[in-house]
Amino acid sequence: MMVTSDRRGWPRLTAQRRRGPQPARPAPPASARSGDRGVPGGRLPCAAAACRRSARSGDRGVPGGRPPGLTERGSSAVELAVLAPALMLICMLILQFGLWFNARQAALAAAQAGALVAREQAATNPDWAGLAQGAAARYYDGLHTSLLGRLTARTSGNPRTAVFVTVSGPLGYSVFGFFGLNLTISATAGGPVECFRPPGQSGCG
Repeated sequence: MMVTSDRRGWPRLTAQRRRGPQPARPAPPASARSGDRGVPGGRLPCAAAACRRSARSGDRGVPGGRPPGLTERGSSAVELAVLAPALMLICMLILQFGLWFNARQAALAAAQAGALVAREQAATNPDWAGLAQGAAARYYDGLHTSLLGRLTARTSGNPRTAVFVTVSGPLGYSVFGFFGLNLTISATAGGPVECFRPPGQSGCG
């Protein structure tokens, strides 16, 4: 007990609390004191100052990063400059193949039309070759196309056995014309001559 005075000056008895020894707090683990939290729930084993210096300097020379001092600026433009000619060449080849294929189909259809006349007329008409060539030319003109620069029809074969008609001409359109590439289209059609054959006879006449 101790005697104190209040605001008015009157004495007052107060009890003094005795403070005993406080229990000691457990010391933090060594990893927490040193900043090393490379355990589950902590941070990587790297000092804070060293990590900050690495982030400021941009040093990424670790696996998965890029070497120090190198950037990716301008890489897209370089890739486009390298790939653009190859892509343009592929597109031009596709276009040229389409023109060549359509021109060959037109030439083949004209040759088949001429071969039909040649097979019918070769056994009985001496002028079967001229008739076959005219039929092939008229068929191509009826297509109203310029896939062939000019049409040339030729006949071959034996009028007693089999005849053939060949239609050829330069390709009317060439994507690679500035390289001096001029393609020629050629198609042949034909078959055995149509005539009456007695038993045991292999040819007409």
